[in-house]
Amino acid sequence: MKPIWIVDDDQSIRFVLEKALLREDLPTRSFTNPREVLAALENATEEDGPQVLVSDIRMPGGSGLDLLEKVKAKLPGLPVIIMTAFSDLDSAVSAFQGGAFEYLPKPFDLLKAVELIRRAVEESQREEVAEERMAAAPEMLGQAPAMQDVFRAIGRLSQSNVTVMITGESGSGKELVARALHKHSPRTNGPFVAINTAAIPKDLLESELFGHERGAFTGAQTMRRGRFRASRWRHAVSG
Repeated sequence: MKPIWIVDDDQSIRFVLEKALLREDLPTRSFTNPREVLAALENATEEDGPQVLVSDIRMPGGSGLDLLEKVKAKLPGLPVIIMTAFSDLDSAVSAFQGGAFEYLPKPFDLLKAVELIRRAVEESQREEVAEERMAAAPEMLGQAPAMQDVFRAIGRLSQSNVTVMITGESGSGKELVARALHKHSPRTNGPFVAINTAAIPKDLLESELFGHERGAFTGAQTMRRGRFRASRWRHAVSG
């Protein structure tokens, strides 16, 4: 298993988490500031990259929230746990809006912290299995005339620049069609961003899709890039 990356300028926090995770047979790698993390990410392979990132918010040389944004831009599926001794609403809101897996206020119960990290590990491993299955399995199968119509539509639309809206009941395969369009389009080497809009509170939807500037509203401590800008193409999925 890949290591849990711990980022905190407090040596005692790093030490306690390292020992507790080691007892759970969870490997770790520790950093004292965000700059070290970003440098390590540049040189990390798929095998030695982070399974989960646990980061403090306030550190010399950078903010954990800024780090969250940069890491999510590079590894959108990586679970990130934000911890801080300065527990306040603004920090919590900013962490979750930035895509954090969970927010952990200090001082924390060590057993609960380890349990939270283990849940993040399980989530990360589920994502990895899903991606492997998606890559190994055929995209879509079907001999029925209706499915052949779908295949022909994907073939035509994937080479165009038109906006595509895919509708259907839950579980009918909308995201499969969207992924197929992306895979066979000239933008196949770019990121694919799937969004479940039903799971996003209505007050946060605009920020989630279009992003925001620092100070745009209470809790907006950093500039956030929206999902549309992150995707860089015009195929989108809504739920």
